[in-house]
Amino acid sequence: MTKFFEKFRLLLWALAGILIGLYLYGLFLGLYGALELGLLSVVCLVLIVLFAIHELRLRRELRAGTHHDEYASETHAAKERRGF
Repeated sequence: MTKFFEKFRLLLWALAGILIGLYLYGLFLGLYGALELGLLSVVCLVLIVLFAIHELRLRRELRAGTHHDEYASETHAAKERRGF
């Protein structure tokens, strides 16, 4: 069940990234102004802030080494499946 939630979480971050990318793409091309899309601008701003917080937490956890053993065992298992 946790693998399902992990994949769902990754899917949500991917969709958020796509939404932000499309929003910024249109903004930089000048297709619309930030004030013209009021609600979408607010949603994208919130998603950018949440993504930044997520990345900072992830970097801090990786630097602290709290999940190093889990990542190392997953990497080792993946290498074993590939035959390395």
